[in-house]
Amino acid sequence: MINNLEELKNSIKQRVNKIKFHPHFYYNLRRRPYLNEGFVISSLKNFDDYLGFQTNEIRGKVRYRLGISLSRKYSLVLVLEVDENLNIITAWKTDRKWQKSIQK
Repeated sequence: MINNLEELKNSIKQRVNKIKFHPHFYYNLRRRPYLNEGFVISSLKNFDDYLGFQTNEIRGKVRYRLGISLSRKYSLVLVLEVDENLNIITAWKTDRKWQKSIQK
């Protein structure tokens, strides 16, 4: 299990050529036309833009919810699993202003 952001970055760097997209990712593309595989991969390669991550265990597998800064207004959220490959479960963009209002 990954405990800090640097460990997650290193795991992603090692597996950046072994990315697999879960069928759920493609299902959500119909509702999120701004997303595609190339956009997600290029965002993953911008390691300086990582904001943080959360860990969640589902059905015995550890999933990570990773936040990546896209601009001052938007961030990208990726749900992924790290094993021998990097499995992208789903992704979406979120408005940072909306995030701050929820945190209050």
